Amino acid sequence: MTQPHTCEGCLGSGEWPTDFGLVDCPECGGSGILPSRNVLVDWRSRDIERAVGAGRSASPEDVRWLLAELRTARAALTEIIALAHDTDDRDGIGVRIRFAANRALGLYDTSAAAAAEAPAP
Repeated sequence: MTQPHTCEGCLGSGEWPTDFGLVDCPECGGSGILPSRNVLVDWRSRDIERAVGAGRSASPEDVRWLLAELRTARAALTEIIALAHDTDDRDGIGVRIRFAANRALGLYDTSAAAAAEAPAP
């Protein structure tokens, strides 16, 4: 298990100085350590969603970041489909994995009959 990374923004204190006193560090949420990548992605996507919901346009950096995340996720799902094709399982887990990943990617057209043949979760 890896050790958590100390936040460089607050130097691990969890506090951020402002004109009105100390507040929780915006980078680590006041914990002093950086959260996992999953949490950081969730925080940033929520920040972008709130900004756009408030009528502000997304910055070019935000759009580039979102596109990079989209490409990373699609590449991972494509690899998962390829690996699931190589499985030789009797329970049909590989088929279920392929159908689940394909729902997100839309690589293959599926018919109602093919979807019905896929094992139920």
